[in-house]
Amino acid sequence: MKQLQILCQQEEKKLSQLGLQKTAAQQQISRIEQQKQQLGQMISDYSQANSRCASAMLLQNNAQMCQVIEPMLKQLTRKQLLLQQEQQRVHGLWRKQLGRQQSIQWLYNERVQQHKQLQQKQEQKQLDDLAARYVRA
Repeated sequence: MKQLQILCQQEEKKLSQLGLQKTAAQQQISRIEQQKQQLGQMISDYSQANSRCASAMLLQNNAQMCQVIEPMLKQLTRKQLLLQQEQQRVHGLWRKQLGRQQSIQWLYNERVQQHKQLQQKQEQKQLDDLAARYVRA
């Protein structure tokens, strides 16, 4: 039963580690989403500035900035998709681990309950034997 308890603790530890991985991936995805929004806003700002600017140099500078920012935005989008796929993979592992951990926990609790019942039966048998001896004497 001690081995079952150790196994249960190990499975809880694995579950916790997967949970931390899930959380870290979600936080990274959120950060990337914020970065994408900021880059999108920058592109929008530079694009809108084109219509208000009279200077050819400023128009050219704004166009170049948009050309620099757009690949960064695409790269962040790719990175976000990969992180989302990884998060889904880790979530699947986490769900499997949760089921495994809960099954082992249930088995451990069941064994503890069986052990208690066996002890109670043995104690009751001893009490019955003592009572039978007392009645005979």
